[in-house]
Amino acid sequence: MPRRPPSLESVGSVGSPIDPKLRKKVAVVGSGCAGIAALWALNRSYHDVYMYEASSRLGGHTNTVTWKNGKYETRVDTGFIVLNTATYPNFINFLKRVKVDTVPTEMTFGVTRDHGLFEWAGTSLDALFSQRKNIFSLRMWRMIFDIIRFNQFALDLLMADDEHDAAAMNGYSKGAKREETIGEYLDREGYSDAFRDDYLIPMTAAVWSTSPDKCTLDFPAVTLVRFMPQWLTLKKCGKSYIDAVMHGFPSNHLFLNTQVTQVTSEEDGRVRVHTHNGKSDVYDHVILATHGDQALRIIEASATPEEKEILSAFKTSENSVVLHSDLSHMPASEKAWSSWNYLTLSSPSTGKQNIDQVSLTYNMNILQHIPRETFGDVLVTMNPLHQPDPDTIQGSFTYRHPLYTPEAVRAQKLLPRIQNKRGISYAGAWTKYGFHEDGFSSGLHIAQDHLYAKLPFQFVDSTYSRGRKPSLGLADLYAGVVSMHASPQPSNRPSANREIARDHERLTAPPMAPIGPEMELLLLYYTLSVILGTVALSYGSVPLYKMICQTTGWGGQPIRAHGPDVDYSEDGLASRLVPVTSANRIRVTFSSSVSDVLPWKFTPQQREVRVLPGETALAFYTATNTSDTDIIGVATYSVTPGQVAPYFSKIQCFCFEEQRLNAGETVDMPVFFYLDPDIVNDVNMRGIETVTLNYTFFKAKYDDNGRFKAPVPIEQK
Repeated sequence: MPRRPPSLESVGSVGSPIDPKLRKKVAVVGSGCAGIAALWALNRSYHDVYMYEASSRLGGHTNTVTWKNGKYETRVDTGFIVLNTATYPNFINFLKRVKVDTVPTEMTFGVTRDHGLFEWAGTSLDALFSQRKNIFSLRMWRMIFDIIRFNQFALDLLMADDEHDAAAMNGYSKGAKREETIGEYLDREGYSDAFRDDYLIPMTAAVWSTSPDKCTLDFPAVTLVRFMPQWLTLKKCGKSYIDAVMHGFPSNHLFLNTQVTQVTSEEDGRVRVHTHNGKSDVYDHVILATHGDQALRIIEASATPEEKEILSAFKTSENSVVLHSDLSHMPASEKAWSSWNYLTLSSPSTGKQNIDQVSLTYNMNILQHIPRETFGDVLVTMNPLHQPDPDTIQGSFTYRHPLYTPEAVRAQKLLPRIQNKRGISYAGAWTKYGFHEDGFSSGLHIAQDHLYAKLPFQFVDSTYSRGRKPSLGLADLYAGVVSMHASPQPSNRPSANREIARDHERLTAPPMAPIGPEMELLLLYYTLSVILGTVALSYGSVPLYKMICQTTGWGGQPIRAHGPDVDYSEDGLASRLVPVTSANRIRVTFSSSVSDVLPWKFTPQQREVRVLPGETALAFYTATNTSDTDIIGVATYSVTPGQVAPYFSKIQCFCFEEQRLNAGETVDMPVFFYLDPDIVNDVNMRGIETVTLNYTFFKAKYDDNGRFKAPVPIEQK
């Protein structure tokens, strides 16, 4: 089969088309996610590929090590740990191709400051107020309020960002300036110190592995809010995908413990790779799958002024990681334990609560489903505030992470100017937002667009899968008005919120006369309480509606059993998620349908799974808006045979929620479910071998007051 011709973009970047039939000798420098991706794609081509790695192992941040507890051993990831279904499209497609399985994991987080002086976690209401004194803390309530406000309005930055280029072409700009830092954004919008210090900075510093001051001063606001969604982890460990790629790769093409010190251009247009041991070899093309600053050091001797200018904007920070079991690196209260645990220290020099240091502890028992009873506490701490007890340490590592400054973000946009020039390409997570998908996708992109490798799936530009323009429901709009009314200072929010602001100005009463500081505090407390209660009620309307449907059977939902002996607490649920291995597996099939007036294509990705009672299963449906307009749909579901419905429990699904699909957009929709183990004790369930789960999508309708109207089930029409 002939390979595709060069794209216009690639032709323009090199000056003339490359003969796609020409076999090239290619060097990949660096075996992180970008290098592994490029190698995998090029292995499927006619090119002769070699890999250089300065370390003794492959994988970069994908570093799986052995954990020992007595006679028991297990594998633990210490760098790359989690991925998600929303923002890792290419990596997930790759995992399917190489048959590496994933399993759902829990992504919760909590914060502890000054050795437990202040703590909270987002796992439950009990964990949120794990310190009961915080129920009466105005600082705590203000933080919660600002979290709601941030989630409502921060994505508007993306709308302004998307509109920026078109506006600039017309000679004007609007909204937040494109490279506004997160610190500037918080100041402009009047966010509280509590929100900044006890929520946003710890989260940002840990997720992007940057220092606290970089989060508040330099981190680009638009880059930050593009991150935020079902999380997954690799079933057998992160290294399993590296092993899958390297299986069968010729050993004489792999150079471990071989540092590339320099890359220079030859007179014939080829590229020479120099290594630390004094050796060199000539290649037709070199992929520098390293950090940006490392790439500059490698090409510096022969770099053009433009290459130096662009690559010099990329910097990295060094982060230490310790694998251990020292519980002093977890919140003091076990109620506040989460998957991600942020430990912070205040600055003693200022006497203020502003955080000065941030550490992150991953609870691997939760993230990688490692039984605590067998292996003890398995913790991975990044940049520990103090050294863990040496007797608990089972490994120490150092990783480098990109720093995201406005200069780096500007340089990212200029990278195409130097890509695929002089036979050199650059790949890595630093070329986008710093996540595993970004690095992996950059390697695939170079292999496909620069060297004409053919991928076994459609490459997806995942840049905008983070921070899609939000679809605002009524609860969102109402919360927006309330949030704006309670905000400390007005803001110039773009897009949808301009309309909200105009309505708000018409409805708001004249300002009150000044009041005393004590009364002002008291009024603020009660105002925030009412606001939070109203917002909670707005958000709670959909869950309440679901509960009514589950109780009555109305709306196409199966009735949920509520026996007196059933425990529906979190612990009770966990106790029920135990597979009944003595039972026969039940075949669960998936079907779908779409209302005649909804121009969507809606199908299950798999036709069936076989599960044991008490065993969780994850399935996916795919929905495509085939029209040329944006449409909001809503799904109902049913289970047959009907008598199985009380035992069919969904942990997560997309039913009864407004799903907005842009014109031509395709999305994956997960369903996480289990069959209650009590099904084996019900005599009426004997002989049930097949259960069918059906979803039907309807076009969302609204009444005259703008309220969402639930679809009428087919049975009631």
